[in-house]
Order: sequence, then C-alpha cells, then structure tokens
Amino acid sequence: MVTRKNHKHYRDRLDFVLICCMSSSLLTMSYALPTSVLASPLHSRHFIIAKSPDERQPEAVEKGIEQIPVVQPSVSQQRKESIESPLPPATTPTATGTTSAPKPAATGSSSTPTATGTTSAPKPGVRLSTPPSQGGRQPVTGGSPISTSITSTFREINFVDLAFGVLAPGDYQSQGRYFHFYQFEGRENQLIQIRLTGSADQRRSNNLSLNPFLLLLDSNNQVLVKRGTGEAVDSRGVKDAFIFVRLPAKGTYTIAVTSQNSKEKGRYSLALRNDRASYTLDQSSELTLENSTLRQNGSPYNVSKFQGKKDQLVSIRVDSIFEQFSPYVVLLNSKGQIVASDSDKDGKYSALIDRARLPADDTYYIVVISANAQERGTYRLTMF
Repeated sequence: MVTRKNHKHYRDRLDFVLICCMSSSLLTMSYALPTSVLASPLHSRHFIIAKSPDERQPEAVEKGIEQIPVVQPSVSQQRKESIESPLPPATTPTATGTTSAPKPAATGSSSTPTATGTTSAPKPGVRLSTPPSQGGRQPVTGGSPISTSITSTFREINFVDLAFGVLAPGDYQSQGRYFHFYQFEGRENQLIQIRLTGSADQRRSNNLSLNPFLLLLDSNNQVLVKRGTGEAVDSRGVKDAFIFVRLPAKGTYTIAVTSQNSKEKGRYSLALRNDRASYTLDQSSELTLENSTLRQNGSPYNVSKFQGKKDQLVSIRVDSIFEQFSPYVVLLNSKGQIVASDSDKDGKYSALIDRARLPADDTYYIVVISANAQERGTYRLTMF
C-alpha cells in the first residue's frame, strides 16, 4: 500500500514538471514569432495603417489644390499708382496728449469748395485706431502727399438719393488729383454698398469723361477700402467702381471721390445703399509671406471650408481691400475636385463665383489664390 502511494506521488510530480516545461516552450515561441515577422521584409509590406475619412480629406484637398490650373496675370494689367487717403488723420498724438486736427464743417449737398489760400496739411502720426472686422485699415506708410489751395468741403449723402458732381480745377487737390467728399452716419456691422459711376463724354472740347476711383474713410480718415474701375465697361462706355463693406463701428464715415488718373476732370454719380445680401460666410484674411504656395508658380493661397447641401446654390466673392493683388478663387469638394472657379475677369481686384450648384452633401473648400506670385495683401471673403 505504501509503495503504491509513493509511486502515485512520483507520477504526479513528473506530470507537473512536464506541464511547466511545455508552458515555458509555448511562452518562448509566442515571443519569437513577432520578431521573425518584423525581420521579414516580405511580411512588412502587408501592414498598412488605415486613416479615417476625416484624415484623408485634407490630403485629397491638398492634392486637388496642386492640380489647380495656373492663372497667368493679364499682360495688360499694370500696377498703377496707389491712391492713399487724401485727408490727414483726425487726431494727431503729441507729447502732452492728443489734440484734434481742424476739420471743416459739413455743408449741404449743394455746397461747393471755397478757396482760403494755400495750406499744408500735417503729416499723419502713429495710427490710433484698431482694425475693422473686414480686414484692417490700410497701413500708414508716411505723410499724406497733400498740397492744396482749396480746403476740403464735406457734403451729406443719404441711402436713398443719388449724388451728382463734376471733378474740376478749383476742387480740393491731393496726389495730383481732384477730390469731392461725402459723409454719412454708420452703425457697427452695418452692411453697405457704394457705387461710383463715371461718364463717357464723347465731345471733342470740354470733355467730361471720367475714369472714377473711390475710397471709404473711417472717422479717423484712415482707408477702410478703396476701389477703382475694372477693364469692363457697359454699352455706353461707362465705367463703375463698386465697394461692398461691413462697417467696423458706429460713427461718421467719409466717401472720397476722385479719378483713377491724375489731373483728370469729369462728371460722376454716386449711390450709397444698404447691402441686402444674406452672407453665410463673411471673413477677412491676408495672403502673406508665411502662406502656403502653389508648387507650380509659387502663388500664395488660403483655404476656408464650409458644409454644403446637395443642389444648394452658392455665390462666393473675394475683394482685395486695398487693391494689393488680383484674386483667383476656386471651390473644391472633399475629394479635391473642382466644383467651380473664377479669376478676376476684368483683370483687377475682385473675383466671383456666381451661383454654383453643389453636387452633394459634403465639406467644401474655398481656395483664395493670388494670380501673381509676387503679390499679396488683405482681402474680404463672402459667401451668399
């Protein structure tokens, strides 16, 4: 009996030793297998980490951006002389505080300039005002080149009537041009549009044909936006200058009317209206040296995105606020495919995609590009 018990005990211990040995072998094999797999170049090619759709979309969009056809700037487009604010700042900082520069009193719409002798306007000092919502006031780069024998006169303008005038010798002069000024009261975030229409006088003598140019100034006489005419003309040969803007603050605003060319005189009409567009996107941005650039020609670009619905109609407008560059705008879907595009057709400083129909529910990307790789600047992007 004792012998049987000893034999059974010995057999149990032997089974335990065998089980431990087998477990140790299996454990060793489990660690050796990944090592052999990683060492095999044949198997490593099959291990690809999949990305989620959200991670793949930007890659497709970036690829689509690089395939956008390069836009060649118009040969006829030449950089014209920049027209700056014709008025000195309303306030000029001094060592003892801030003093207000004299400002001519506003007159009725029928007022005319009055000669008061030669004056020299003070040079602008440090800019005191903060940037507006549509992209910032134009940077002050030096003294305003103002030398005039006429004081400025401000005329009132409303949101109903048209204003008419003739730029001619005897008007306020700045930068070799004649100027008229109109003022109105604006509200913060008020959307307005301004249209300045020139004339196409065909007379051989006393010709009053005008290629107009306009600037919108804030209460400190800093430029909010400026616009000249494009290459396009209507059937009468008349050129127009349009401004669309969101006012940054409540206050008095000044519209400066002048000519694209120096010493040019002529007839014009001016209209100030509320902008009735319903903007689903309204933002300002800037193309700078830090922006991404197209590999094809080095043109800088920015990208904005939005969620769109199938068959939704969208219009997209890009305006170079200070006429610093000619924009080119392209609309891509999430696969990087071009849905619509438009470069500035008149070779100037606005671009428009008009009523593009979206093909599907998707994330869409608006690409704003400078048509000239050497040009950059501030712009306003709107979608409606």
